[in-house]
Amino acid sequence: MLGRWTHSFEEDHDGLRVYRRDDFAFPPARGRRGVEFRPDGTFIEWVIGRGDAPEAKTGRWDPSGVITRAGGMPGSVRVVTATPDRLELAWQE
Repeated sequence: MLGRWTHSFEEDHDGLRVYRRDDFAFPPARGRRGVEFRPDGTFIEWVIGRGDAPEAKTGRWDPSGVITRAGGMPGSVRVVTATPDRLELAWQE
Protein backbone atom coordinates (compact mmCIF):
# COMPACT_ATOMS: atom_id res chain seq x y z
CA MET A 1 0.00 0.00 0.00
CA LEU A 2 2.95 2.32 0.44
CA GLY A 3 3.18 5.25 -1.93
CA ARG A 4 0.83 7.63 -3.64
CA TRP A 5 -2.47 6.52 -5.19
CA THR A 6 -4.78 8.50 -7.48
CA HIS A 7 -8.60 8.25 -7.37
CA SER A 8 -9.96 6.38 -10.38
CA PHE A 9 -13.54 7.55 -9.84
CA GLU A 10 -14.67 5.89 -13.06
CA GLU A 11 -14.12 2.52 -11.35
CA ASP A 12 -15.89 3.29 -8.04
CA HIS A 13 -18.51 0.69 -7.14
CA ASP A 14 -20.73 -0.46 -4.28
CA GLY A 15 -19.76 2.50 -2.10
CA LEU A 16 -16.02 1.86 -2.55
CA ARG A 17 -13.53 4.34 -3.98
CA VAL A 18 -10.93 2.85 -6.32
CA TYR A 19 -7.36 4.15 -6.50
CA ARG A 20 -4.58 3.37 -8.96
CA ARG A 21 -0.86 4.09 -9.12
CA ASP A 22 0.17 7.31 -10.85
CA ASP A 23 1.42 5.44 -13.92
CA PHE A 24 -2.10 4.10 -14.66
CA ALA A 25 -3.61 5.30 -17.98
CA PHE A 26 -6.33 7.56 -16.54
CA PRO A 27 -8.79 9.20 -18.92
CA PRO A 28 -8.68 13.01 -18.92
CA ALA A 29 -10.28 14.65 -15.88
CA ARG A 30 -10.27 18.05 -14.27
CA GLY A 31 -8.37 17.29 -11.07
CA ARG A 32 -8.20 14.01 -9.24
CA ARG A 33 -8.07 13.31 -5.54
CA GLY A 34 -5.54 10.92 -4.12
CA VAL A 35 -4.12 9.27 -1.03
CA GLU A 36 -0.60 8.49 0.12
CA PHE A 37 0.66 5.95 2.63
CA ARG A 38 4.11 6.64 4.06
CA PRO A 39 6.32 4.09 5.87
CA ASP A 40 6.25 6.12 9.11
CA GLY A 41 2.45 5.67 9.41
CA THR A 42 1.56 9.06 7.92
CA PHE A 43 -1.56 9.10 5.76
CA ILE A 44 -2.08 11.98 3.35
CA GLU A 45 -5.40 12.68 1.70
CA TRP A 46 -4.84 14.77 -1.43
CA VAL A 47 -7.93 16.90 -2.03
CA ILE A 48 -8.63 19.37 -4.80
CA GLY A 49 -7.87 22.84 -3.51
CA ARG A 50 -8.04 26.32 -4.96
CA GLY A 51 -7.47 26.50 -8.69
CA ASP A 52 -7.63 22.68 -8.91
CA ALA A 53 -4.24 22.42 -7.15
CA PRO A 54 -3.76 19.42 -4.82
CA GLU A 55 -3.94 20.17 -1.10
CA ALA A 56 -2.68 17.77 1.59
CA LYS A 57 -4.71 16.71 4.64
CA THR A 58 -2.75 14.47 7.01
CA GLY A 59 -3.69 11.58 9.26
CA ARG A 60 -2.34 8.21 10.42
CA TRP A 61 -2.67 4.64 9.16
CA ASP A 62 -1.70 1.26 10.53
CA PRO A 63 -1.02 -2.08 8.80
CA SER A 64 -4.47 -3.41 9.75
CA GLY A 65 -5.96 -0.97 7.23
CA VAL A 66 -7.44 1.47 9.72
CA ILE A 67 -6.97 5.13 8.80
CA THR A 68 -7.39 7.98 11.25
CA ARG A 69 -8.16 11.30 9.59
CA ALA A 70 -6.70 14.33 11.32
CA GLY A 71 -7.41 18.03 11.37
CA GLY A 72 -11.12 17.76 12.01
CA MET A 73 -11.84 15.76 8.85
CA PRO A 74 -15.15 13.99 9.51
CA GLY A 75 -15.76 10.32 8.93
CA SER A 76 -13.60 7.25 8.76
CA VAL A 77 -11.69 5.32 6.12
CA ARG A 78 -10.99 1.59 5.87
CA VAL A 79 -8.86 -0.33 3.36
CA VAL A 80 -11.02 -3.04 1.76
CA THR A 81 -8.72 -4.36 -0.99
CA ALA A 82 -5.03 -3.74 -1.66
CA THR A 83 -3.17 -5.23 -4.63
CA PRO A 84 0.03 -3.91 -6.24
CA ASP A 85 -1.95 -1.87 -8.81
CA ARG A 86 -5.39 -1.31 -7.23
CA LEU A 87 -6.62 -0.02 -3.89
CA GLU A 88 -10.23 0.05 -2.71
CA LEU A 89 -11.23 2.20 0.25
CA ALA A 90 -14.53 2.46 2.11
CA TRP A 91 -15.15 6.07 3.13
CA GLN A 92 -17.76 6.83 5.77
CA GLU A 93 -18.49 10.57 5.64
